[in-house]
Amino acid sequence: MSEIRAEVVGSLLRPPALVDARAAFRAGTLDPEEYRRIEDAAVDDALRLQEAAGVDVVTDGEMRRSIFFEFFVSGLDGLSPLPGLTVRFHGKRPEDGMEVTIPFTVTGRIAPRPCPGVDELRYARERTRLPVKVTLPSPLMILGFWNEHSKAAYPDPFELAAEAADAVRGWMRDLAEAGCEYIQIDAPELAEAYADERVRAEYDERGISSAELLRVGTELVCGLGDVDLPGCRVAMHLCKGNGTQSWIADGGYEALAERVFARATGFDTFLVEYDDERSGSFEPLASLPDDKRVVLGLVSTKWAEIENGDLLAGRIEEAAGYHPKERLGVSTQCGFASAGETAEERRITPEIQQAKLRVVADVARRVWETR
Repeated sequence: MSEIRAEVVGSLLRPPALVDARAAFRAGTLDPEEYRRIEDAAVDDALRLQEAAGVDVVTDGEMRRSIFFEFFVSGLDGLSPLPGLTVRFHGKRPEDGMEVTIPFTVTGRIAPRPCPGVDELRYARERTRLPVKVTLPSPLMILGFWNEHSKAAYPDPFELAAEAADAVRGWMRDLAEAGCEYIQIDAPELAEAYADERVRAEYDERGISSAELLRVGTELVCGLGDVDLPGCRVAMHLCKGNGTQSWIADGGYEALAERVFARATGFDTFLVEYDDERSGSFEPLASLPDDKRVVLGLVSTKWAEIENGDLLAGRIEEAAGYHPKERLGVSTQCGFASAGETAEERRITPEIQQAKLRVVADVARRVWETR
C-alpha cells in the first residue's frame, strides 16, 4: 500500500432514501433485493465522493450499518432487543446535549458469526481503485450492552469484554483472509475513560470498576494489534464521542499516552481527535515510537464551518515538533454519521461533507507535496 496522508475515519452521511428503505425493509414492506439495490447505490455514491475529494483510502461510508459498532448486533449471538446503556452527550450549551440509548442487551453467552465486514470489503473493493479500510468496534464497547439482564450470563462484565475481544480478533482474521489491507479499531471509550473523570464515575455507578476498566481494557484493546495479519495495516482510532454538535468526554491524551501508547506496540497507525481545545496539546504524541503513523483528526465532523487550510497546515507543523512529520497524516476527527444519521439530523449538508473531505486532501497534498 502506498503512503497514506489523507484519510477518512469511517461513516458518511446516509442518504434519506437509504434510511427510509432500511426502515421499510425492517418493517417487512420492502423486498430484500430492492433494499440491497438501494444500499449498494449508497455505497457506490460514497466511494465516488471520496475518490473525487482526493483522499488516499476509502471506506464504504458504513452505509450498511445503522451505527458504527453494529457488528456487535449483526455479528454476535447472545443479544436481545432490550434497552442497553443510555449514553449522554454534552454540547456547548446544556440544551445542546443529547442522549442515545443502545437498543440491545447481552442476555446470553455471546458467540461470533462470520465477520459482517467481509461483505462490505468485497463489494467496495470491486468498485474503487483506492485501498479500502474496514472499521471494527473495540471490544470494550460491548459493555454498553451489559446491564442487570446480562448478569446471569456474565456476572463479571470483563469476562464479556474478553470474549468480545476474541470475536474481534476472529473478525480481523476473516478480513485479512479476504484481502483487507487496512483494519481500523474504533476505541472511543478508551480515550473517553482515560480523559474524563465524569466518564469513569459513570462506569463505577453502573457497577463496572473504572480502575479495572483502564487496566483490563487497555490490555484487551491494545492486544488486538498483536494479531498476526501479514500485509494488513492495523490502526486504532481514538476520539471522545461524536454526536450532533456534541461529545461524550473532555480532556487530553496525557494519561492515555503513558499507558496505551506504551502497550499498543502492534498497531501501525493511530488516528487521534484534535479538532478543538478539548483534546489538549500535541505533546503526548512524543510518547509514540517514531515508526508509528499518527493521523491528526483536525477537521471537525461536528460543525459546519469549513476549516482554513493554512491554519491546518500550521497545526501539522506544530505536531511535527513531537512526532516526525514524515509519519504524520491528516483526517476528519471522526465519521460524519456515527449512528447512521442523515444530513438534516447531523446539521451538516452533503456539500459541507464534500468540502471538508477536500480540505483534508488538499492540506495533505500541500504539506507533503504528493501527487
